[in-house]
Amino acid sequence: MKRYIIIAVIAILLLACFAGKALLLLLIAIPLGYFTIKFMEKREPPKVIYANTEEVELKYGEPDDVVVLDASRANELSALILFYTTQDVMIVEGEELKISDMTDVVPKNMATPYTIDEYAVIINTKNPQHPTIHLRVGYDAGLAREIAEQIYAHKS
Repeated sequence: MKRYIIIAVIAILLLACFAGKALLLLLIAIPLGYFTIKFMEKREPPKVIYANTEEVELKYGEPDDVVVLDASRANELSALILFYTTQDVMIVEGEELKISDMTDVVPKNMATPYTIDEYAVIINTKNPQHPTIHLRVGYDAGLAREIAEQIYAHKS
């Protein structure tokens, strides 16, 4: 990294001697923009993604509530939503999100004129990395509504 900085400084000094002021300002602006972007990337909180329920339970313990999206895959973390209300954490598709970021939960019919009506539960959040989360729940409208109500009950 230091080598790139030294090369950039030498290039700026050489251009300062032989080029115009506009080019010099451009060569100063480009590295500043690059380092600003890199700094902002480092400031973003790291994503926490879990592979299975055992990893989550080791960190948080037993969940306060579990929502099963697909009963045939109930032992997989991708088919579950785990709620830890005291820690303000929900695990959706293996990813850790805040419960307080949740703004709305709605069931939705995802059918088109050419497909069978599959239902999804859509969670809207204030999290800029995940503004909407689409969770497929199957072909039962009643089940989709029940799942949406169960998730919405945790909204603070």
